[in-house]
Amino acid sequence: MWIGAIRFVVQTKDTSNAGTDSLVTAHILRDGGQLPGFKLDYPTEDDLERGAIRAYDYIGATKLPRRNDQTPSLPPGIGQSPMPYPGWGYEFSNGMNGHLKIQLRIHGDDMWVKDNVDFYVRRIRNVATSFDTLAWQMDSDWSYVASWTQDVAMSTDGSEGKTVWNLNLN
Repeated sequence: MWIGAIRFVVQTKDTSNAGTDSLVTAHILRDGGQLPGFKLDYPTEDDLERGAIRAYDYIGATKLPRRNDQTPSLPPGIGQSPMPYPGWGYEFSNGMNGHLKIQLRIHGDDMWVKDNVDFYVRRIRNVATSFDTLAWQMDSDWSYVASWTQDVAMSTDGSEGKTVWNLNLN
């Protein structure tokens, strides 16, 4: 299974001092190995503030560079039609359940209180484009994967919360 796009819908608790100006990042872990991470930050918005709900979308080769799991990469200079993998995306050879973890990390001591995180993906599939041709194509619709609803205070100040919080997909 290949993931070509990721969406986090993140909600900050609607309570006093729940919002933050500190950067929060989300990292995808596959069987414990960390894949490239994502900033939960819009440079032009004051996001992750009290009661805020934001969708963060990461799509395509620049955001999700190809990271094979069990499909071996072809040697340099060797091509195949169709390719055994798409040009970008994260592979989960055994599916996501039990193999995917999202790790939230705060990068400052301005506490943030996570209210809810919803996780969606768009898969990349090898589909028939004619009776004898296959091509890798990304789904046009988002697929819901999971929600994590536990309130969690996060901060690099240990007296205010945790620096890292793991969201497990079982």
